[in-house]
Amino acid sequence: MFLSITSFSSSINLFNGAFVEYKVYYVNYQSNSSILSLEIENITQIFSNSTFKYVVWYINLNGSYYYPPGVNYDSLYYPKNFFYIPSVGNSSLNRAIKLILSEEINGTYVYKGQQCLVYGNYINWTIYVNNSGVPSKIFLYQFIGGKLVSNTTYVLLRSNILNRNTTIYFPSNVTLRIGKAVPLVAGNIVFSTIVGKIDSIIIGIATIVIIFILLFRKTNLIK
Repeated sequence: MFLSITSFSSSINLFNGAFVEYKVYYVNYQSNSSILSLEIENITQIFSNSTFKYVVWYINLNGSYYYPPGVNYDSLYYPKNFFYIPSVGNSSLNRAIKLILSEEINGTYVYKGQQCLVYGNYINWTIYVNNSGVPSKIFLYQFIGGKLVSNTTYVLLRSNILNRNTTIYFPSNVTLRIGKAVPLVAGNIVFSTIVGKIDSIIIGIATIVIIFILLFRKTNLIK
């Protein structure tokens, strides 16, 4: 398990060992269920071509368990999926989905965008971020046929991008469940269908609600 902080890069705010950690609240209105979890994104290697490798841990706090981390890659200067935004203040951000600046409130910039899953099924994103580049809150609202069916809220817990002395919080009372790590490069997305069951598709974004793949893995709904 890579949880240590290593060397820093002086040219940009991302460095080997940088991490962001969020508490994640998921509510599904169709099944009247909720999930509380942690998501940790931790850079483990920076390459000479200005890309980096990072691992993503998902810890299910409802069930007190976690799976092996997934591995992903991103651009050092223009991240698409890693929760760090180096160009805060720009009118638009070309991340995995296009985000448009909606407003600025006391130094916090609010970006919004829409991610289409399948016809009539989409997710509205709202991201709050200041000049640190680390989003403080992220809201994902999923709609089917114009009806809100679920929402996911990310609340920043800690990050050593903000404070170099900060370390990752990894609960001591959780257990590892042996299984295949979730491949984040493909971008597995869990979403609710019109009939309320859980289904999955592959689209080009890596870090949205993958935790729910882990939750429902044991039900064999996701394979």
